[in-house]
Amino acid sequence: MSILSRLFGGNKGISIERDRTGNWSYWLDNSFTGCSKDYLKWSLEHPVLFPILSLRAKMVSQAKILHLDDNDVEIKNSDVLKLLKNPNYFQSQQDFIFQMVYFMGSNGGNYTYTPTASNLILPKQIYNLVPNQIDTNKIEEIDTFFKSESEFKEFGKRRIKYNLNGKDIPIEIRNIIPMYDVANGLVSNSWLTSPSRVKAIEVPLLNIEELLKSKNINAKMSQKYLATSQDQFNGASVPMQAEDKDSVKRVLKKESLHVTNGNVKVEHLVNNLKNLALDPQISAESQICLLNFGLNNDVLNFFAGGSSTFENQEKGEIRAYQNEIQSIADNIANSLTSGLNIKGRLVFSFEHLPIMQKVLADKVDSFKSLQEAIKVSLENQTITPAQAIEMTKQYLNRIKL
Repeated sequence: MSILSRLFGGNKGISIERDRTGNWSYWLDNSFTGCSKDYLKWSLEHPVLFPILSLRAKMVSQAKILHLDDNDVEIKNSDVLKLLKNPNYFQSQQDFIFQMVYFMGSNGGNYTYTPTASNLILPKQIYNLVPNQIDTNKIEEIDTFFKSESEFKEFGKRRIKYNLNGKDIPIEIRNIIPMYDVANGLVSNSWLTSPSRVKAIEVPLLNIEELLKSKNINAKMSQKYLATSQDQFNGASVPMQAEDKDSVKRVLKKESLHVTNGNVKVEHLVNNLKNLALDPQISAESQICLLNFGLNNDVLNFFAGGSSTFENQEKGEIRAYQNEIQSIADNIANSLTSGLNIKGRLVFSFEHLPIMQKVLADKVDSFKSLQEAIKVSLENQTITPAQAIEMTKQYLNRIKL
């Protein structure tokens, strides 16, 4: 075995091949086989992934939860609203929703445990199960399509294992409300699981870690100096004496000015960190991660000195609520409505937030414009009063004013 084979043979990043004539070829293998990190643990430690997931979770957790009957009339202070306001002894409604959305972002889904003897009875407390403590116990290995209610009920008796402080607790599927960040069933045997969006950005996330390490190393090196002797004799460099070396070290640590008879050149080990362009690289990779989770650069700006104006930030935040956050909230509301088997439906609303008042103002302005147009049309007799009333009703329903 050659020296290079011994050096690089165990390195998966370098491929080595020898042809029939005995010539060796070496090249970098750029293939990426995946990351073995625990996504939940990784997300809590990653300087870019954590703010993205926590921002999404915080935005959804600010929702006001409404309970509507079959006629869309609000039911105030219902039993299910009381439950969600105090889901368990340890969490508030905001904590519970934040945790739920965070788990969905990091691991692709969330399991809400509803301990009760019957699906017809509202549980006293509900819990979100920590994803990396769940063993699905091969419950998704199904070789047939269910055709009857009895088959679904039988499937609901299957159990997962949940590790609670070192103790495995069996939990029946029928007492779990699954929620998905993307969608379940995208690959085989995934009826109750969804892929994590983190999978798609493993490479950018790893790049960010390496770039930050490089920045840290270079920052440390920039604090160091290199002193070299410029004295020469017959064209050759004269080595610096040990006494001179010690003197230079003492001066660099303590004094701002040093006078010496020797010809000494002192310079930083890293001359210009800006030329390394580490921050722009980190920002660019972070932007990929941000877009992967449906947010925009006006909501969370990883570029130093971001140029977003207040108006753009306002529009960006509204756009995030309308395009991403409301979708997550609707998904949770529908899952809780079905999983808790309640009458009517749950709705997550963000209209009470200050940022959404701009949307309300825009709706009012558009309605005023419509009314002015209808008034002119009535005066010109191009529409009838009955048509004007119907147009108004349809428009109000469309803009939900």
